[in-house]
Amino acid sequence: EYKKLMEDTNPSQTIPSPLVSAPEIRLQAVMTDYPAKTPFVTFTDTYKQLTSEHYLTMAFLQAGILASCADMATQTMACADPTKFGHVAAMATVASTMSGLMNAIWLRKLEEVFPGTETKEVAAKTLIHAVIIASIINSAYLVGVPFLNTFLYPDGLASAHMPPMDPTIIFAGFNLDEFITLTKLEILMFIPYNTLAFKYVPPQIRPLTHAAISATFNVAVSAVTLGYFNTWCEQANHLLAR
Repeated sequence: EYKKLMEDTNPSQTIPSPLVSAPEIRLQAVMTDYPAKTPFVTFTDTYKQLTSEHYLTMAFLQAGILASCADMATQTMACADPTKFGHVAAMATVASTMSGLMNAIWLRKLEEVFPGTETKEVAAKTLIHAVIIASIINSAYLVGVPFLNTFLYPDGLASAHMPPMDPTIIFAGFNLDEFITLTKLEILMFIPYNTLAFKYVPPQIRPLTHAAISATFNVAVSAVTLGYFNTWCEQANHLLAR
């Protein structure tokens, strides 16, 4: 019977030894079909499944969490005492909705309109994201964070209250000089990143990689909206002038 098995079996297949018991043969088959996964592989597989099934929810959550961490880091570096948790909540709200949810929708739409990784498609997606989408997101931070921090998430003993329906108050946080500063940082950071991401990073992973890069960018956004940025620049110039 073993000789007949040898003749009938494909030579490329592994022939079990006649001395191996049936349970051991089944165990070997299971081990072959389901190789052991490392924790990293398990994590990436789980993440891919979550982003595939809950794309927008994952983009919303990860952007909010990373922005909160970035704002806390900014306040820690500036030795803020006490920590302005209202500002943290405002940053998380704008980041989760704009950098997370809306950006994920726009990234998906860009991929639908300009599919592929050729130079023409990558350049179109990168420029549209840098010129149009990034400008909207940066404006949302400059307007939304001070607005939310003042009315919905006030720091200290102040209580939340409805804002007056006055455009000058709603858009009071927007400052052209700060917008230009954020735009310069956006160009320096995200044009190189998007050029690589649109070519090499799978679409379902982009919200995570974009959120990770945005967390670094959000440190600068927090510094601008908290009023630390100019002080940091002056201190850096002072150190370089020595």
